[in-house]
Amino acid sequence: MTKLTLILDAALTGVRASLIEEWDEIARNAKMEPRVRLFDTEEQALAWGRLLAHRRGLKQLFLIDNRKTAGRNTSLAPQQTGQ
Repeated sequence: MTKLTLILDAALTGVRASLIEEWDEIARNAKMEPRVRLFDTEEQALAWGRLLAHRRGLKQLFLIDNRKTAGRNTSLAPQQTGQ
């Protein structure tokens, strides 16, 4: 079985995408070195990953998004303002 994983990381400008292909071999798993590209948008990175998955005859692409939301509060509790 072959598995493609697309990993998205934040870059100074745009998105850094790493595509890793893994497959089963007798008694162990094998993994290729990641293909790495920089894209202006997330949509371009996803389209690249889907294209390579399609070329390999795969219908599923695994996604790992490591990007952080910069400058945004991720807390669920409302913030108190000092007065």
